[in-house]
Amino acid sequence: MVSVWKALGLAAGLCAALAGCGGHAGSGGSGDDGAAGGTADVLVIYSPHSPAIRNEFGRAFAERYLADTGRTVDVRWPDAGGSSDLLRQVQDKYAAGIRDVDVVFGGGAIHSQLAALGLLEPYRLPDDVLAELPTTIAGEPLYDSEFRWYGAAVSSFGLIYNANMIADRGLPAVSQWSDMARPEFFGLVGVVDAAQSGSVRKAYDIILQAYGYEQGMRVLMLMGANARTIGRSSSDVPKDCGQGFIALGACIDFTAARQLAGPGGEQLGFVLPEKLTVTNTDPIGILRGAPHMDAAQRFVRFVMSRQGQMLWCLKQGAEGGPRDETLARKCVVRAIYAERRTDLAAGIEDPFAAPVNAFYDQAKENARIEILPAYLKAMMVTNKRLLTEAWDAVIAAGRPESLVAELTAPLVSEDEMLRLGAEVWAKPADASMSEADRQKEIDRRNRLRSDTELSWNEGFRSRYKAVAAKARELKKR
Repeated sequence: MVSVWKALGLAAGLCAALAGCGGHAGSGGSGDDGAAGGTADVLVIYSPHSPAIRNEFGRAFAERYLADTGRTVDVRWPDAGGSSDLLRQVQDKYAAGIRDVDVVFGGGAIHSQLAALGLLEPYRLPDDVLAELPTTIAGEPLYDSEFRWYGAAVSSFGLIYNANMIADRGLPAVSQWSDMARPEFFGLVGVVDAAQSGSVRKAYDIILQAYGYEQGMRVLMLMGANARTIGRSSSDVPKDCGQGFIALGACIDFTAARQLAGPGGEQLGFVLPEKLTVTNTDPIGILRGAPHMDAAQRFVRFVMSRQGQMLWCLKQGAEGGPRDETLARKCVVRAIYAERRTDLAAGIEDPFAAPVNAFYDQAKENARIEILPAYLKAMMVTNKRLLTEAWDAVIAAGRPESLVAELTAPLVSEDEMLRLGAEVWAKPADASMSEADRQKEIDRRNRLRSDTELSWNEGFRSRYKAVAAKARELKKR
């Protein structure tokens, strides 16, 4: 079903000063006296979530913790970067025997990776909490069969667009991912480096799977060619769209909702490409051997409970909702949608009626979770200027299909990308390896990775120059 949102006046107060990256939120600082006279308990969380989410969940959990235990808790959020960086940091820590992080909160598909690597601690929620959680959404499991992770929030991926800009310039209406590849939108598309954002990487993988690998790569390349600039944060696209710097771009639903609800949001729209997008969960899980296991289990229990789930979807100030800022994300306790309908944030609808993600293969996404951003970086970030010049020349030459095909053909096949993802980009998974042998294998893979990335950069550079030259020669005739 296609869904278009318009701003409805969502409150959007700025988050109070808090320790975001690398900081604390939600309690007295480390070393504060607990209510029982001792020092504060500690909880360390890796999360790519925004400061607003960290603030609301950190504060509310600290209050719940104090009520339940009579003690304060120091919730720490060390900076782990985006989801890809976070995954690598966790793997490196465990390879080095370091156990100083308790919970991974957010990051999408990385939880499946962490579970497969044996880095998540099973924790079965109490029956009363588990009973309120559906087992699936859009045909996908809401939580792991071994209770190693739970989907904490629900997201969908679509296109944000500036309706006024499109109308004023006489541009075509926006409804599909492929619209970002249309020549009419040259210089008007918002694109972000997939290595910097897990949600952006997810959106690009959806495009690959929605259209098939070859056609999907064509859309992604021409999207990059049409890009005004290459951003570093998923929030860059909605912000630029709201300011009229771009006409459209890929965006996750809750980020779009916040932009639509802000100043100038009435000129924006958001659309879910019909039958070409997915609804999925953003999980939470406890790391194996977490140093503060009791606090970690309490936090997961809180996040998955009604009290925690209402923080996602209710308006700021509503009873049980966020205190400082509306988060505008979809929760996973379905009963809340009916029971608190009048208190839901603008744009929030029950996601459990979403169609099954029939075309999407989660295992395929997991297999290229690290290699895809590296490939796309070579394709449309490092060589952005040459790509745009080549596409501009092809457009000027009348877009002959032979040149478009030459420009957009994948540099590597899907099978080859999956093989490289498993054999080069992934960390060695053989538990019987000695530490010395493991390090040798890591070094070998790092060299192969570097060599492969260099070959991709040169391959795209040479191709873009050659296509541009052919297009300019054709235009002269």
